[in-house]
Parts: sequence; C-alpha cells; structure tokens
Amino acid sequence: MNIKKTLTGQPFFIVNPQANNGRAKMYWAAARSELEARGVNFRFAFSRDADDVGRLARQAVDEGCALVTGVGGDGTLSHVAGALAGTEATLGILPAGTGNDFARCLKFPLQPSAACEVLLHGKDRLLDVGRYNGRVFLNVTGAGLDAAVVADANRLKRYFGSLSYLVALVKQLLFYRPCTLKVMLDDQQFTTRAWLVSIANGRYYGGGMKVAPQAECDDGLADVVVVGQMHRLRFLTTFPKVYAGKHVLMPQVNFYRARRICVESDFSLPVHTDGDSAGLLPICITMEKQVLRVRVPAHTSRGSKHDFL
Repeated sequence: MNIKKTLTGQPFFIVNPQANNGRAKMYWAAARSELEARGVNFRFAFSRDADDVGRLARQAVDEGCALVTGVGGDGTLSHVAGALAGTEATLGILPAGTGNDFARCLKFPLQPSAACEVLLHGKDRLLDVGRYNGRVFLNVTGAGLDAAVVADANRLKRYFGSLSYLVALVKQLLFYRPCTLKVMLDDQQFTTRAWLVSIANGRYYGGGMKVAPQAECDDGLADVVVVGQMHRLRFLTTFPKVYAGKHVLMPQVNFYRARRICVESDFSLPVHTDGDSAGLLPICITMEKQVLRVRVPAHTSRGSKHDFL
C-alpha cells in the first residue's frame, strides 16, 4: 500500500488523563517540557473518555495534522488508530499506560525524552489493524479467561500497577472454568473446550506476556492462540512460561494464522481488546493489511524493504 505524505499540520497530542491511574498526566508533563525545549510547535487536548479519543483524532485528521499521537496505553492508541487507519496521517506513540504492550512490540522506548526523539526522528512503518463490531484493534483481542483477567486488572491497577494482571490471573484461576468455543479461521472451523482464545496482531499483552511469539504486525494475518483445557493447578504452575514465550511447547496450546477469525460460545463470555473490556462473544474479526502508518524507532525493521516509507 502506497500512502503519500501530504498532510502538514502541527503535531497533535491526545492525552488520556486516566491512563495508568492518572500517571499519564505526569508523563505528558515531562514529554511536553521536552518538546518545548526542542522548539517543537504542537497542539494537544485531554480526552474525556474513549469515544472522545476517537473524536479528537478524527478532528485532527480533518484539520490536516500529519502526526497524531496518543498519550496513554494500548486502549488509547487503538482508539486513535481507529480514526487514522486508511488515511494519510501517522500514529505517534507516547507510552504512558500501564502495560504499554504495543510499544513493546515495536521496541519503542518508554522514557518521555527517548519517545519524543522517536516522534521527531523515527521512521514511518505501515502496519495492520484488526476490525470488528465497528472498532479497530492494534495489538491483541480475545475472549475467555484473559478477558476476565483484564476486567479484574483494570479494577486493581490503582493498587498493583503492571502487576495487576498477574494478581487478577491468580484470582480468576480460583473461579474461572474452561468453556466450549466455536472458532472459524478463514476456510476452516473447529469446536474446542478452552481456557481462552487470543487473536494477536502484536506479540505481547498483559504487561509483557509474550502470548504470540511469532506474530508480525504487518503480514495481514492474526496469530490465533487457543489455550485448551488443562487442570487449573497445571495452568497456574506453567503460566510463567508465557513471559518468555515458552508456552508454545505445551501440547494444550495451539497456534493458527488467519485473516478472518470468528469466535462463538454458548455462554456470554467476556471479550477484551487492547487492555480494555469490550463486550461479549460472538466476535468476527477481519485483519486489514498495512493500512495504518505508525512512527517507530529508526532501527525497528522487519524483512520487507517496503516496511518503511
């Protein structure tokens, strides 16, 4: 996909003041000072909620902003991306969230000064997005245990920070039971009893869990991870393997790749998207190849010579 750089407006920053339990405001203060010290002309706004993030991003594109940056976590970025996908604008990242897993996928620096350096001197890379139920996801969406964990973790973040995902997992393992899922992948389908199914564009979620070690966010496909039924004690004792991606060696974990993925269940299972709770099953996702321009570190690369513009 060939996207021409025709937008020239001032960089626009959308700050989610609720991200990371309000710590995003301190992150933005440091980044703002850095940008001002470098003599950068820019505009910014604080969002009121998730819908407002998307509205502000669409307004910025309409006004000709070439670089629209989300200041927050993966959820903030996905709402900005929903407005930018298919346009000529570039998504910028200031990783001020709790997990910052999409930034981790791109080897994006977390410190405000280093992140600003990338925004000013990085390169643009065309990446995929997934689309379902009228919204876009950048990193990982899924259903089952991990969605229940996300819902709990979002309530626990004020107490445990990035460790909230681990605390929530231990809590859910005491109550959650595997469910029967119907999974449709392009031209195949199967029914399985599973703890969870994750549809991954990026490799990490939950604050550094390497759920899909081979995922590439520009190949037009999602990596689908299905964690089958196993005893909850075994699940708990082997869970740390996911941080190194070693869960791929477990026979109960199966991996697939597909462009179109649908998941159904007889139960009203929760769904998560990019760190936020996102309703209930069923979902039907379509991956869109290289429709979003993202500002990344200059040294971030992957195979194809067409990755960078």
